[in-house]
Amino acid sequence: MDFDGYIRSIPALAAHLRNVRRTRVVSSSSLVCPMSELVPTYHPRILDSLHQTVTTLSSLNQEADAMVHVFRRLIDHLHRLVPAFAEWPEFDPGAFFDLYPHQANLLVDVNRQPHTARIVFCGDLLLPCFQRAEAYFVNVFTPAYRAAFPMTAPPDPDSAVMHRFRTEVEPEMSLRWQHLVTVAQRLNWSLQEELDFLVITYGEQELFAWRPVWQSPADPGLDPALCPAWETLTTFTLAVQCDTAPTLSHNEF
Repeated sequence: MDFDGYIRSIPALAAHLRNVRRTRVVSSSSLVCPMSELVPTYHPRILDSLHQTVTTLSSLNQEADAMVHVFRRLIDHLHRLVPAFAEWPEFDPGAFFDLYPHQANLLVDVNRQPHTARIVFCGDLLLPCFQRAEAYFVNVFTPAYRAAFPMTAPPDPDSAVMHRFRTEVEPEMSLRWQHLVTVAQRLNWSLQEELDFLVITYGEQELFAWRPVWQSPADPGLDPALCPAWETLTTFTLAVQCDTAPTLSHNEF
């Protein structure tokens, strides 16, 4: 759990929402790695038409269906990495996943052990609705909340900053969060039927990494819709375990 870096998963965003006054974010991950700069493997054309926040059921289903195909390709890529990893003298996640260095640094974690390496891919960052919600949280919601609920003085319910927060910023954040939740639920329903996803999901580990945040009360004045129960969250963080030594062929014995 890291409150001093980028927000890279749905549980991380939920944790920051309920701790908006007490946490710090370096920068928006969506600005560092915008969807428009990703190769088509991660950004199919259908998602271009869904760039703006949409609320119709058909649009939400369309976005979820498009992301099913994205994740199927990513899952296949991760499975193929397992036997290939040890063949790299020095594994280059950017080259393997077709990412620029700054994209690979944000999307991929390589955790090496003496004989193995765990490759974690932050799949939530590929969701357009996650990027919209995360960018709005970092760039608009956080400063607006802190202006309306300062640490050094009681909040003024009649102030201009409070009026803007209640009438503009908080409703928009709620809409973006609900959009993300709905698409994530539909995507999860589809992927939970697929064994290839189930064997490399890192969702349980990512969820439990943020579980301690829910042991403390949420910051004051927040819409309950922005303080979801931990048990309701999902994530598409993926991981594979790779051997670091090449497998010997029969000819090498």
